[in-house]
Amino acid sequence: MLEIDQAQALAFRVAGNNLHRRTDPLTAIAACGLAQYPPGWAAVALDARAKGEPDPASVVTVNAMRGSPYVVPRADVTIFTTALVPDDERGLRALVGTLAAKELEAEGATVGDSLALVAAAAREGLAAGPLERDDFHHALRERLPDWLLPWCRGCQSHHVRPGVWRALGALGVTSMPAKATYELAPRPPASPTPAEARAELVRRFLRCFGPANHSQLAAWAQTSPAHAKSAFASVRDELETVKLAGQSRLILAEDVPRLEQPPAAAGTRLLGGHDPYVAQPDRATLAPDPALRKRMFPPVGRPGVVLDRGQLAGLWRARKRGELLDVEVEWLADPADIAAEAQAVATLRGCERARVAA
Repeated sequence: MLEIDQAQALAFRVAGNNLHRRTDPLTAIAACGLAQYPPGWAAVALDARAKGEPDPASVVTVNAMRGSPYVVPRADVTIFTTALVPDDERGLRALVGTLAAKELEAEGATVGDSLALVAAAAREGLAAGPLERDDFHHALRERLPDWLLPWCRGCQSHHVRPGVWRALGALGVTSMPAKATYELAPRPPASPTPAEARAELVRRFLRCFGPANHSQLAAWAQTSPAHAKSAFASVRDELETVKLAGQSRLILAEDVPRLEQPPAAAGTRLLGGHDPYVAQPDRATLAPDPALRKRMFPPVGRPGVVLDRGQLAGLWRARKRGELLDVEVEWLADPADIAAEAQAVATLRGCERARVAA
């Protein structure tokens, strides 16, 4: 059995995320989707991976992994949405979250039946075209029974629980053409079957975050462990077992050569705190020092990450000051020249120039 160390695993993941060298935009987006969180940061993630921008008609924003907005290829919508949805009630409880599931069950309803009601209301409400968030929730209120519309103190209104309406993205019902705007999700003409989509989701996950196990897929996709285990089983003939830090993990057999000799990474990259590479489920391999992990993943306000030739070299935070973006770096290794990358981030964040301070 192949045994690998932390450096090999991370170099493999850097390449899987197209952070070793820039590629074309659609390839970068298709790898594992790009989180549009905080709003606008998918553009920063794309700039770290690709040259140029994709044809706007080729991509779409959906509520995908963890219910968060993700930019994905329009042709791959099924892979990043319905592939996440379990077939059983227990799995659906994990999809919407424990609190929402308990509330629905207290009303004598199953999660599956409740999702079907909300999905039907959303399809009817969005039939005439996109709606901004408040109008979308109003459309749901007009079409749903009161027990599906608990009072929200924060919004000072009745609306469907976030875990439930966000699941509409995974169900393939809604997409997000703009910030806080919802429309009916596209239906690519050559969509894979649910089984094919689940298998392809596992492949993409392993190319980006392998070696890994089904529990890590479940954590990344916020789906049930049982559903993730079933998805892994669907590609069992394509997998090989390797050891990382003494633990057995799985990798696509076709990717073993890349794992044994990962490609060298060049240049520096500034990644947001919710970038797909930074948000990988195996935090212990990304940052073995518990104190560093605590600084990287605070409850709120995550810093960004500096990659220098594929290595974790620093943490950064930025603050807008009018037309200036102040970038402050906590170096974890020898400082690198990040001026060009900081300027790219500044431009994407609506600033004229960047100023870097250590």
